[in-house]
Amino acid sequence: MAKNKNSIFICQITEGSLKVMKCLLDGGLKREFTGLEFEAIPSDIDDKKLSERISLSLKKLEYDSSPVIISLPRSQATCRYLKIPAQAPEEIERIVNLQASRYLPYQTSELVTGYETVLTDKEGYAHVNLTIVPKDVIKRYLKIFKELKVPRVSIVLSSYGLCHLYNYLKAEGAKPVMAIDIDASHVELAIISQRKLLFSRYFKLLQPQADWVDLFAQEISRTNDAYLKEVALASPGEFVLFGERKGIPEFYAAIKGKINLPLEVLSYADKIGLAQGPLLNKIFNSENSFVSLAGLALEDIPDSLNLLPVKLKEESHRLLHTKEFIRTILFICGIILVSGLGIARSLENKAGYLKQLKTELRKIETEAKPLEGLNRRFQLLEKSLRRKTSALDIIYELHQVIPQEVSLVNLTYEEGEGVTLYGQTQELNSVFRLASVLEKSAVFQDFDIKVKYATKKNTLRGELVDFEIVCSKEK
Repeated sequence: MAKNKNSIFICQITEGSLKVMKCLLDGGLKREFTGLEFEAIPSDIDDKKLSERISLSLKKLEYDSSPVIISLPRSQATCRYLKIPAQAPEEIERIVNLQASRYLPYQTSELVTGYETVLTDKEGYAHVNLTIVPKDVIKRYLKIFKELKVPRVSIVLSSYGLCHLYNYLKAEGAKPVMAIDIDASHVELAIISQRKLLFSRYFKLLQPQADWVDLFAQEISRTNDAYLKEVALASPGEFVLFGERKGIPEFYAAIKGKINLPLEVLSYADKIGLAQGPLLNKIFNSENSFVSLAGLALEDIPDSLNLLPVKLKEESHRLLHTKEFIRTILFICGIILVSGLGIARSLENKAGYLKQLKTELRKIETEAKPLEGLNRRFQLLEKSLRRKTSALDIIYELHQVIPQEVSLVNLTYEEGEGVTLYGQTQELNSVFRLASVLEKSAVFQDFDIKVKYATKKNTLRGELVDFEIVCSKEK
């Protein structure tokens, strides 16, 4: 096994199985799948035993502290297609975080969100596919993999694995496509258009039932109806069934007559460079599907789709930037060292020149002493002129920067603590525009600006948005 290549490990935990796949990255773009482990697990397995099972699977695949991508089953997430009055990524993220609690009975702080921008329009709106997961689900995964001492974990919805694999295998068509992934105990459906995931759905597979074919066709129809109602774009023009698992030919024959549109079986093993031999045999002879695992290894995952809590994302970014900074410093030090060695060789016989340099340096030090004293006095003067931001400064700044369409209803100021703004506006994006303006303001540069809530309500003057913006003093 080549040790000089970077590895990615993709893991999925469903109600009845554990799957782990290993992929080697050669040159950044080329992917080579070299290992696969899967086993049946009880649906009520405790976290400690599950951690032990995962550890054993990783050990068999020669885990080397590489990044791990967790394919989150579609059954554990809620997805919504939204039209948002913003296009800047930071504004989109703020809005989707606020909108998430509308779809699940949780507080915003108890939810984790991910999103992909599907398209933007001329009116300034972004159409996004939003993924919402209870934070407890994410925390459980993070706890399990923390026990395994995995240094970097990403969590991505399994539907994006289907989308990535389809995009890798097929050229873009004129109409959306419904991709069908059949696992041992469930079916996942993904509607894809222009290389973007528009809609996804999950249902349990009841193949042993006598009328399972009719039930399957009904679920396909329900998925299409739900997609048209929520997304309101063109209907799928084709169905694609991923084919690398046991029993797919029989499944295809049974359902072909129940689907009015063309149905294609899409084989992918050879096309994505799966290693020959035992790995292929495991896939072909299993009733489990490995589509989402393979798909998530084929493309780099954008940060907006990573279902990590915000604080962990920020910490990961800081760690990555620190590592890049250290690499840059080491590179510069190497250049300086090499240059220094070259200079040293050229100056071996120039001791007199070095002596002259030292003499000149002593002269410069003598002349610089009065300047150092002057600089210290300037620093003391600057420090004495500094003062804390007053309430008057804040009120004047707000008067200058608040957009015309925003009405400030109330303001609370606590010296040394922060400012809380309560107001109303007719457009939701005006709230986030105000927050962005405050973040860029010199008066509020030492404040942490957050939109606590922005809620629409109907009044005699029409629909208004009540909002609260908290400007807390950074410690």
